[in-house]
Amino acid sequence: MSDMGLREGVIRLAAPAGRGARPVRAVAVVIPVFRHSVLLAEAVESALEQGHGIAVRIVIVNDGCPHRETEAVCRAYAEAWPERIRYVRKPNGGLSDARNAGIRHVLAEVPDAEAIYMMDADNRLRPGALARAAAELDAHPQADWIYPNIDMFGLTWAGDYGGDYSLLLHSRMNLCEAGSLIRRRVFEAGVFFDTEFRQGFEDWEFFLQAAERGFRGRNIENFGFLYRKRGESMLAESERDAAVIRGEMERKHRSLFQPKRLVDLEQAEAPRFALYLSDRDEVLVMLDPAKGPVARMTPEEFEACWWRGQMGSSRFHVPPFLVVTRSAVLEALQAAGLVHFALWFLERRLADCGLAGLVLEQGKADRLGVEVETMPEGSRLRVDMVTARPSLQRDLFRRTAVDGSAETSIGPAGILRLEVPGAFMPVKRLEGFIAHLRRFLPDVAIASPWSAAKALIALAQRMQRSPYRAAADLRWEWRHPDIGWRARSHEVARIPTGGKAAFPRGTDGRFHVGFLLPLVEFGGVERVALNVAAALKAAGLVPHLFVLDAPEIQFGTEWREVFESVTFLCDPAFATWGPGETLFDGTVISDWARWGDHGDALAMLAWLDAALNFHGGAISGLMGKLRRFGVKTGLSLHLNDLSPFGRPVGNTYLGLAYEHAYDLYLPCSHQLGGWCHAMGVPEEKIVVVPNAPSFALSAPVSRPVRAAGAPLRVIYLGRLDGQKGLDRLIATLRRARVEGVPLRWRLIGKAVTDGGGALPEDVAAMLEPPLHAGEALAKALAEADVFFLPSYFEGLPLTVLEAMRSGVVPIATDVGAVAEVLRDGENGVLLRGEDVVGQAVEALQRLAGDAALLARLSARAQADMVGRDWAAAVAPLVARLSPR
Repeated sequence: MSDMGLREGVIRLAAPAGRGARPVRAVAVVIPVFRHSVLLAEAVESALEQGHGIAVRIVIVNDGCPHRETEAVCRAYAEAWPERIRYVRKPNGGLSDARNAGIRHVLAEVPDAEAIYMMDADNRLRPGALARAAAELDAHPQADWIYPNIDMFGLTWAGDYGGDYSLLLHSRMNLCEAGSLIRRRVFEAGVFFDTEFRQGFEDWEFFLQAAERGFRGRNIENFGFLYRKRGESMLAESERDAAVIRGEMERKHRSLFQPKRLVDLEQAEAPRFALYLSDRDEVLVMLDPAKGPVARMTPEEFEACWWRGQMGSSRFHVPPFLVVTRSAVLEALQAAGLVHFALWFLERRLADCGLAGLVLEQGKADRLGVEVETMPEGSRLRVDMVTARPSLQRDLFRRTAVDGSAETSIGPAGILRLEVPGAFMPVKRLEGFIAHLRRFLPDVAIASPWSAAKALIALAQRMQRSPYRAAADLRWEWRHPDIGWRARSHEVARIPTGGKAAFPRGTDGRFHVGFLLPLVEFGGVERVALNVAAALKAAGLVPHLFVLDAPEIQFGTEWREVFESVTFLCDPAFATWGPGETLFDGTVISDWARWGDHGDALAMLAWLDAALNFHGGAISGLMGKLRRFGVKTGLSLHLNDLSPFGRPVGNTYLGLAYEHAYDLYLPCSHQLGGWCHAMGVPEEKIVVVPNAPSFALSAPVSRPVRAAGAPLRVIYLGRLDGQKGLDRLIATLRRARVEGVPLRWRLIGKAVTDGGGALPEDVAAMLEPPLHAGEALAKALAEADVFFLPSYFEGLPLTVLEAMRSGVVPIATDVGAVAEVLRDGENGVLLRGEDVVGQAVEALQRLAGDAALLARLSARAQADMVGRDWAAAVAPLVARLSPR
């Protein structure tokens, strides 16, 4: 076992580094009093009886109590014990103000007090309580306060608050009673009770302050604190106003309640997963796989740990999710960048199913795919990874018997099928060999392939035979286990987002940027996203890919090298351009964006430092919530789409509808940046990331010389659809043929004809398959003289830039930001007005007959692209994203 300590089955995570602390030889007791004049005597007498090797000084603070008896009692004690009791009288300011007055008096007038005990006037201490607490501080220099269990009198109750202190749990419940012994250094660091919290929970807020400053508490078993409980009290009033008070606390400590901070605390204090690797017979305790395990356990150690958690105590953390798999599966998921997604999605599925399993399947080369299904009860589970809902796991482990041969599910099972390239499938090699062997030796007994479900059953049988099992049926603590959140620690980080599972990724000092795309194929938006991500990575940021809509994506070598991880949203209710009842300037706002359940999507993204939306459509609806979590939000813009009636619509207008939710607007051209500003986007938000060629050239462009009298070589690259001017392309091709213009055409791309109709036969015969590899595109461009693009609307087309870099003269319509790079008669030909076809044929005729003009335009086009690259394009974005 390594990376941990384990005693009697208890996980001991690394404690914070200790601070130097002087021995506690003197303690000050601060007792605020308001309308408790009779009960005050009991509190003071119990404080006077402390001693036991330490000096005790008492400071009574009269918080402007209107009862004359209070003044009399306070003075009587101060006069009777002048060496031990100080009396401070002040106008009424509330409990926090009274405590602060006492604390400041101690800091100024009692220099030998190394710790201060906060005592309410109606409570008591058993003899020796402060000596025990002081000894605990001496024994643990890293502890900054000692807090008690709650033993009540009046209305009797005994609550156990034992176990390791956890700020994660403290964010959800008040772990630490005000009656705690607190080191002087906490107050000297400027931590005091907030006087604004007059409705209650001021002690909770005080300890959260201290914890945020790096101070930590420690529970003591038998402190000797006695809490007077009555049917009606200030605490009862506080409970009635709990939601309001808690809201104030969350506003004051906003950073503590952010999802990423809660996940970091969970990683440090209560990791959620226990990964049982059956081939290694080892359990890895972890939350974030990127950070590795916080503990490694043998099955025997895990057995003791798990059964200890079943013994009715709330003192001990046990990872709630046991995930059974083997090391090859874990390594395959890590290599593919899918391990965080896999663990997160399996936990999500447990909200609906008792079991969740993952199947790795070999898919197409350079493709990733996901399929989600629910298998009914009794189905055979042949899975590579499996986990169970904690309640089902308890039932399974505590059963009297389990059929060791069964692989059937207990209740519905949520299955995630991941199709990955063969390079990520080492786990399947042995099974393939077994299947092959069975073909030739059908009668030979061969062990069936490994299954995570079988490994889970084997582990369950082991747990049922455990010698610790009988102890779980006995009650071992006389106090009531009051830290119910310890068994539900994995739910704490879910609360801010409302997701079914918090994404298991913590902070690591790097700047993580999410790229949000509805699909990943070979379109211009995807190519821009890839290049921006690569440039950000080169600048030291860490890109991650989030697929919002498509169940399968292109994921070649370039994408794998750039993105550290891949996550699929897998939300059946999400649709990028889903139906909606609301319009914004003619663009539909999807119902999901406005009223949908954003919980899982928020959880998926809340851990990031920045989230950049690349045509994610409806995902704009949660960007405002992400900003509240401290995530910088950006919207990449490429073009204004046109409706069938020619009206501008689409992603740009959706971005305007959610302008308040975005920190940054990232148009691909200065023209589009100017449009954003004119439409109301503040100039400070606009960071132009101008498009550049989407692939690098492996060598200088070498262009074959066109022989004298040879046809002009014209290339069209891209989709053949209405937006790209398919009708104009066909008309130009045919008219040039009729007019005898000497041309040799190459049409490369995929036909996406409106209405699903076929291309004309003569055009279809010319069509070549799309090219995606950079080398193939560079070769095709090097063999062309002219690039033709007769689009109806565009942004700043990558193909125009790539053609110009290769010295190919562009002939393109003056739409979008094309004129930002293409200057008519200088480095290409701009087509304006209605007669695009006529202008295009005339330009082709002119270039075919004037070699000098073609050479001049070609040289200028190529020169204009020198230095136009993505590193320069993203530099302003890097400056805006990087922490200041």
